[in-house]
Amino acid sequence: MAVGVRDVRGVAGAPVWRDHPAYLHLDIDAFFASVEQVRNPRLRSLPVIVGTGVIASCSYEARRYGLAAGMPLSQAQRLCPEAVVLPGHAQVYRCFAEELFALTVQLGPAVETYLDEAYIDITGTGSLHGDFLKAGQWLRLEARRRTGLNVSVGIGSSRMTAKMVTRRVKPDGIGFLPPGAVSDFMAALPVTEIPGVGHATGRILKRLGVQTVEDLRRLPEPALRDLLGPAARVLHQRAWGLDTRPVNRREIPGSIRRESSLEEPTIEEEKIVGMLHYLCERALLEVRRQSLAARHCMVFVNYVDGPGEKRRVRLESPVSSQGVVFHAARKLLMPLLKRRAAVMHLGLQLSGFGSCPGEQQSLLPLEDGDDPVESIDLDRSIDRVRERFGFSSLVRGPSLELMGHLPRDAHGYVLRTPCLTR
Repeated sequence: MAVGVRDVRGVAGAPVWRDHPAYLHLDIDAFFASVEQVRNPRLRSLPVIVGTGVIASCSYEARRYGLAAGMPLSQAQRLCPEAVVLPGHAQVYRCFAEELFALTVQLGPAVETYLDEAYIDITGTGSLHGDFLKAGQWLRLEARRRTGLNVSVGIGSSRMTAKMVTRRVKPDGIGFLPPGAVSDFMAALPVTEIPGVGHATGRILKRLGVQTVEDLRRLPEPALRDLLGPAARVLHQRAWGLDTRPVNRREIPGSIRRESSLEEPTIEEEKIVGMLHYLCERALLEVRRQSLAARHCMVFVNYVDGPGEKRRVRLESPVSSQGVVFHAARKLLMPLLKRRAAVMHLGLQLSGFGSCPGEQQSLLPLEDGDDPVESIDLDRSIDRVRERFGFSSLVRGPSLELMGHLPRDAHGYVLRTPCLTR
């Protein structure tokens, strides 16, 4: 363990941050491979590789054989012939990440997410969470409960130091680097551990005899600038642990989409409507998690005998209510079923998002006599029940039609598009 970094798995107590900035970095351990092990428990404890041509991700069991991301598959299979090689499922991984990153907004207002990691600005939030370590531990445990994935967490006084801490406590760890320990922590590190020092820059520095961060500090900035240009200033600052980059708030998504192939192509309206209702529930759960409301709704189907069709509508006002969106989506679906061709794939896309204005939908019947529109308060109450007991703890409306036709687990119906189980 590097100087100043504390691995606090199972250790009580919080670092004293006072008025310093504070950042939390989250990293999903062996992301793609871990998702495959969660989806197929028979792969647990086995060396798993995800990738085609080169390794995109490999499990920790595979890493014991010297395997690593970027390694050609041919080399990996020579080192570990028994490895299970999978092509990967990008949409599945995005859905797992989406589920996990939905938790991060509960820790701080500014969250910046990437495919398998996130930065959270937790400055000044100690009074909300008790302390930063408790917040980090909660995030790790809740991530495992919801997704089955292990994550590692680092806490530091900048984005850079938080991420460097995470690297030292992986896998499945949590650690922190107090502000006063940053300089000593950085000094002994290999210079290649500074973010932004890639292979080319590393080779230049090595030719100058610069091996450690302490060596880099001794090099005058003008001399460094002659070699590296404008990047020299940032590199010199990072050598002293200085990183003023803010966490940029997550942008509002352009759309939220849920879709799935059906177990078998069908013309049975009840099954198709039931699936549409379920896809609405999954999409709107994410809409409400992000405190958004949608203005546009699109339904699309693929038929067994040829190209698909889609229809869209602009809603009267931005909404996140299951009743309103499903009512609109069902109206879009009905004309698409008149072909009497079997439907093999069904999807829903919501877009035109804005911040949710605290809508309160009416409980009165719709003007055409369809089922009543459920209130947003009811939806949020159901969200809380499902968050605590699992999505399958409550099945409602036309989604009930899928019972007996599709298997279920704690996360919901197990669909042919597996990410929608989450």
